[in-house]
Amino acid sequence: MIINSRKVVMIGCGFVGSSSAFALMQSGLFSEMVLIDADQNRAEGEAMDISHGMSFASPMKIYAGSYDDISDAAIIVIT
Repeated sequence: MIINSRKVVMIGCGFVGSSSAFALMQSGLFSEMVLIDADQNRAEGEAMDISHGMSFASPMKIYAGSYDDISDAAIIVIT
């Protein structure tokens, strides 16, 4: 399995998860971020909200995903 060293997965999109995801987006350390939450609609909403701040940071692919997207992630954050 090949690990994508520029991919991070955030499990949990509550207050801590969404704030952490926003900070990671601003850091410019990653080129891909997957948001996973028990409420898929919340993960999709947070991905869209964080993407709106992209003009102030490095380009990054941010999307709501599933546990299948974890397999090649370099870092997995559980909040």
